[in-house]
Amino acid sequence: MNDMMPMNDANRAMIATDTAREMRQMREAMQAMAQLLRTTNETMMQLQRQVRLLEKVTPAQASAVNRAIRERAVELCVIYMLRGDGYDKAVAKEIRKAFKLRFGANTAKELPRCEYEVAMAQIQGWDDYKIMKDIKGRLKQ
Repeated sequence: MNDMMPMNDANRAMIATDTAREMRQMREAMQAMAQLLRTTNETMMQLQRQVRLLEKVTPAQASAVNRAIRERAVELCVIYMLRGDGYDKAVAKEIRKAFKLRFGANTAKELPRCEYEVAMAQIQGWDDYKIMKDIKGRLKQ
């Protein structure tokens, strides 16, 4: 029963063929598992991104965004020497329009929490010369 098979060329070739086949099968199985793992990781990253976008800003952050819009509107009115009623509200309206276009949020409360810092930077840097001249011409009349 425990007899050893004599190793001749035919036996060696058969063992080599079996080993090569098994190695090929293992390689294919490993490649399939690697692809499955890669797909799973990509899906998890997409889900994490969606969850981050679903988390909205806190009420305090929404208030800060609205306050920053009003303050930037007043700053721009000073810079462009727009004095009088309605200028700051018209400028704030344009800033909100740019905010909505950039972030897809109708109000500050709908802003994703992960976009808060970006939104604040956009508000602080908003300055559109053409729009400001249009507001000045429109409200001057």
